[in-house]
Amino acid sequence: MTDPEQIERWRGVLARLRRGPAPRGEEFDLCREVLAVAPATTHRRTAARRLLEGAMADAGTSIADAQEVMALLKALDTGDLEIGRLLTER
Repeated sequence: MTDPEQIERWRGVLARLRRGPAPRGEEFDLCREVLAVAPATTHRRTAARRLLEGAMADAGTSIADAQEVMALLKALDTGDLEIGRLLTER
């Protein structure tokens, strides 16, 4: 199970990725737009996941954020975290 402090830290990482510049590219710019305007839908969850995955492939992602993203993706893949928890208001 993921503790509230970790979730807040991961929300911060996702917020930084939403501001950019990493990951770079049209696909990720579109993900940012979807995250900004879409209600809590599958599209929003997919955009967040894609942004996280893209961060791992972009050399502009800081090492600290990359380490957090890897832990976050692992938590998502093992079912310890549902991505919607990162997208909900505090």
